[in-house]
This record gives sequence, structure tokens and C-alpha cells, in this order.
Amino acid sequence: MAAGGIMNPMEGTADDTRRIYYLWACAAGLLTTAALTLQAATSRDPEHLYFLITQPLIALFCAWSLLAVLRNAGHVIRLERLALLVVTFATTSRLPFDLILLGQPAPGAEAQMIIGLLMSAVLGFLTLGLRSATTFVAVLYALHATLIIQHELRSGGPWLSALGTQLALGTLLTLLAALFHFRLGYMQASQDRDALHTLAVTDPLTGLLNRRGGERALNALTAEQRPYLLAVADVDDFKRLNDGHGHAAGDQVLRLLAGGLQRADTAVRWGGEEFLIITEQTGPPAETELRDLIRHTHDRLHTHGHPALTRPVTLSVGAVHVTPGQPWQDALARADRALYAAKAAGKNRILMDPHPAPTPSSPHVTHT
Repeated sequence: MAAGGIMNPMEGTADDTRRIYYLWACAAGLLTTAALTLQAATSRDPEHLYFLITQPLIALFCAWSLLAVLRNAGHVIRLERLALLVVTFATTSRLPFDLILLGQPAPGAEAQMIIGLLMSAVLGFLTLGLRSATTFVAVLYALHATLIIQHELRSGGPWLSALGTQLALGTLLTLLAALFHFRLGYMQASQDRDALHTLAVTDPLTGLLNRRGGERALNALTAEQRPYLLAVADVDDFKRLNDGHGHAAGDQVLRLLAGGLQRADTAVRWGGEEFLIITEQTGPPAETELRDLIRHTHDRLHTHGHPALTRPVTLSVGAVHVTPGQPWQDALARADRALYAAKAAGKNRILMDPHPAPTPSSPHVTHT
């Protein structure tokens, strides 16, 4: 929960989503490596020796990664980079292994190497910066294509066909790089838009919602026909505090206030030393919650207040119960009247507006 009751929908979700994907990926990797190892163990073909060596190693990595993800041990970015190393090793070692052991690529090896190369490319773009990933994929592709074409030329094989395959693979990798480039651009634009939205509705001094953000929250409650308690809190004798101790002390008091009030469902710096508090409960529980919140805020001010302050900083609060659909402007006017009454009664207190809220079916009566 962000200050002022704002929940960042992206906060904490990126790693969680990645962990879910990697749980499935590790499980699938274990099944795949188990199947390939079993197939290689039951076959007498020499080309399967590669799987007997590499697949158990990959299976160990998948099992270790699965445990790390389940135990929430370490950041998933580290696992991605380790996975990139493992997949790249498996991709680049297959062709040299076959050429040394068999003198030629095993049947189906080229297709497997292409799949591995694509996996390495995807992991590279996921874990490295765009420029680093592009360089990494380009080097990996050049190495792969060079080995394949050189082998075909030396063995008298269909090198033109191999060249065509490698050019097609290069085109696919280029499109993949473009896709990730546009994806990163879109993500950056989305993050910039979210940041601008947050700046537009956040008070820079306190981190609470500003007036615009508060109006949006109140409009949403009205549109959703939800009852709530609305309170207006004002720092007692704030001008005297500013004049006597300076604006730095005043700013510190406002920040301390915000730190206490942010426990509310929604807290707003409405202007100057005035704050709005919204509690999405009704009746006595809402009033109890408000009293506890103000008590907590006072305690925070007394514990962490400016050392030069010679008297406690207190709040006067006016509060009203708002019925579903009632215009918040009317409720705010009633809360303001209760605040003025609290000031007139001696400050440092909470007063509830005693007048019932007008309903749509009854005339709006102004109480004096």
C-alpha cells in the first residue's frame, strides 16, 4: 500500500509472475531432460552420448532452480542469467561434440541446435540489456552459422542449402530483436505514464495524495455508492509554529503527520496544513478507527518531533458519516463545520458532525 492509500498495481507483481513461469519451466525442463536421458541410456547409438553427458547436468540445474524458486531464495534475475549460461553451453557444445566424436552432426542435431539458439536468444533479451543482448545473440549466431557452413564446405555437403537455412535463422533472430526492442519501448512508455500519473496525484512533500488525487478518490466512492467516514484534520497553531521555528520545522511536522495518517484507508494533503482522512467503515467502528489513527499520529509527533519545539503539536478534526451516493462536496462542507467547532471548543479534539446527512429524497437543509 502506497502512502495515502494508493496501491501500485505493478508493485511486487513482476517477480511473482516470473516465479510462476519459472516453476512451470523448471518442471518442464526436468521432464524433458529425464525423457532425453532415458532415451539416450536405452540406445546404443553413439550420438546419444551427448545427451547422457549434458542432460543430467541440465536436470540438476532445473532441480536446483525449482527449489530456489519454491524457497524464494535469491532474485529471479540471477536464475535467468544462470539459465542463459546453461542453455548457451548446451547450444554451443553440441556441434563441436558431434564433429569430434562422430565427424559430422548427428541426425536431427541441427534442428536441436536451432531450438537451443532461439532459447538462448530469448533468455539473452530477457536478462541482458538490449545492446548487450543483441551483441550476445549476434556472436552466438555467427559462431553457429560459421561452424555449420564450414562443415558443409569441408565435407562437400549442400552448403547452399545450409547457407539458406542460416540466413533464414538470422532473419528470425533479427525479428526477435526488433520484437524485444519494441516491447522494451512499450514497457518504458508504460512506466513513464504510470510515473507521471503518480506525480500528478501525489503531494511531493508528504507522499500522500494531493488535492487532485483526493478528489478522484472521493469521486470514486460516490460513483460506487459506498458509505464512508470523511474527516478533515488541521494542525493547531501551525502558522505560529512556522513563524517561530521556521519552514523546515513545519515541513518536518507535516511529514511526520503524513507518516501517521497514511495508515488510513485514504489520506490526502488537502492544502497547507489541512488533511483529509477517509475510513471505509461506518458507524462506531469508523469513529473508533479515526480516534486510534489520530492517537497514533499524535504519539508519532511527540516521539519524533522537531527538538526545537517547546509545545506539543496537536490536531483538530471534524468528521462526518457519508451515506452512499451523497456528494462529497456536501460532506466536506459538514466536516469543515465540525472542524471549526473543534477549533472553537479548544482545539486538540475530534468532533463528529451531529446533523444527519441529507438523502436524495429529502430537501437539503442547512443547519447552523
